[in-house]
Amino acid sequence: MSPQWTSALVAIVLVVISPAASYADAGLLRTIHALDDARGYCLDVAGPPENLRLDDPLQAHTCKYGAPLDDQRFERTSDSAIRAPMYNRCLAAAALEPGARLLLRACTAAPAQRWSMAWGRISPTSRPDLCVAVAGEKGEPAGTPILISPVYRHRDVVLERCADTREANQSFRWSRPDERGLSLAEVARNGMPADLAKQIAALGFSEGNIPQTYKLYASQPRVHEPSEIKVMKGIAYGAHERQRLDIHTATMRRSERPVPIIAVFHGGGLVGGMRENTSTFADYFASIGFVGVAAGYRLAPDFKWPEGARDVGAVVTWLRDHAREYGGDPERIFITGISSGSLHAATYVFRPELMPPGTARAAGAILLSGPYTFDFSAPNAGELAYFGEDKSRWPQMVVPGNVTRTDIPVLFTTAEYDDPRYLTAHAALFSELVEKHGVRPRFRQSLGHNHVSQLLSVGTVDTSVSREILDFIDRVAAR
Repeated sequence: MSPQWTSALVAIVLVVISPAASYADAGLLRTIHALDDARGYCLDVAGPPENLRLDDPLQAHTCKYGAPLDDQRFERTSDSAIRAPMYNRCLAAAALEPGARLLLRACTAAPAQRWSMAWGRISPTSRPDLCVAVAGEKGEPAGTPILISPVYRHRDVVLERCADTREANQSFRWSRPDERGLSLAEVARNGMPADLAKQIAALGFSEGNIPQTYKLYASQPRVHEPSEIKVMKGIAYGAHERQRLDIHTATMRRSERPVPIIAVFHGGGLVGGMRENTSTFADYFASIGFVGVAAGYRLAPDFKWPEGARDVGAVVTWLRDHAREYGGDPERIFITGISSGSLHAATYVFRPELMPPGTARAAGAILLSGPYTFDFSAPNAGELAYFGEDKSRWPQMVVPGNVTRTDIPVLFTTAEYDDPRYLTAHAALFSELVEKHGVRPRFRQSLGHNHVSQLLSVGTVDTSVSREILDFIDRVAAR
């Protein structure tokens, strides 16, 4: 017996031990093999939950663990039928011949509604040479609610002649209770691939390794397809050529209500960087049904402190005024900064007195490894370019020691392989918020990550950062 058939036997042993065992089976009837979707394919009634098409052929659809399961729930009956209990209909073959589709019909004693289940195969009792099979080589994207990632997929399900060469497509089992957990983006496919983790650890703490990190992530597979996202590029929120933003929206997610907006601000040492460096971050949040925004801002030395923070405020204000044009909620605008983008975001959040009158308030902020202060005894070129050379003003320019607003919820992160200067800056600001202002900002250390891999991981199979951000947004939005 091949290893594949051995695994099939283990998966369905309770089905084949005795007929009595199968009568109790109920739940999702899914493929043993993942095929092209790690969650597997389950028998599914066509159509969205609010408009099911009970008379249409059944489909094989990404298993909806954690979602309402009525359209994927089946049970084995004592008379060898497979019933959809919520609709009191039974699985039926349109014909007892190869290529026939599967249907849900009023339960009868017809041969087309009698099924045997053995060795992972589902066959008409009167035609054991035929097997239920998932058709095609790859699923097509299906309508998917927001927050679920990757996008659902569907494929036809038909009768085929049973064949060992089609074992992967012709093997099914009942789902297990421990599989019926959440399938939300915040918990799906967690974990950095081992080879990538090893390479990031080898790069170490040096900021000079940032270009190599970008190269590592350029080849990392994404949990969404390009077709799931529409991007509107180069939208002006100010007069300067760098005051532009790209808006990423979903093509496949549908929401009757406005969705959260998350705007991300790039790093670049205060004198460089571009919004294109954050496009994968905006892509991911669009793919799960949010509005993702990749924003640029003016740079030093032409524009000095606090103009970067004012550009953050200008983006939030523009998004508030235009949110509904893109399906966004003007009351749920979140900002994310990475590195120097995080400094600008933090200055906007904690120092509203520096903003022009009428600047909009964000709902929350995610601050990834920001240089909220710097070593006054040894400033680098970028810090001198942005903060200027008047040392007497520096203590009043940085964020620690100057916090005047604490009512915007904040999630801080640092990375295991951050340069120590980012940890020092974070510690100074975090301590001030806790000890002086009595607030409890949320904090996460991103284990296994370096300074930029935190942001670059968002939208890959590693959900350690994205799920933290999603949980933060969900908790803040529920307040």
